[in-house]
Amino acid sequence: MKIKEEFRKYVPDQEQRCAAIIHGASVAAGGAAAVAVLPGSDFVAIAPIQVGMIVALADEFDVPVTESAVKSTLYASLGGIVGRGGAGLLLRWLPGYGNVVRAGVAASVTQALGWTLVRRLKAGKAVL
Repeated sequence: MKIKEEFRKYVPDQEQRCAAIIHGASVAAGGAAAVAVLPGSDFVAIAPIQVGMIVALADEFDVPVTESAVKSTLYASLGGIVGRGGAGLLLRWLPGYGNVVRAGVAASVTQALGWTLVRRLKAGKAVL
């Protein structure tokens, strides 16, 4: 049995499956951002996690995903990440606290991206 079929077997409600996908990706993104040391390296660590989330959510709604749709969605989330870049640079000098704040921001951005995508997909719209 495929993983997707197993997932649907044990979690029959689509909303709960979407929540599991989004929350899992958010935790992973927060962890990746917390351990990223170099400025800008958190996006490199977070991007594959968000791509996986986008593909999983699209698959949940049986919507085909193109490379350009994934790139567009990631560029939209990049705006939020770049917007906090200045504060992030300052927070790197606060050991511990900076890591916690970066993790929280990464998890929040991933949550927002995931739930926005779910709303679009429920409305019958394409990924982007």
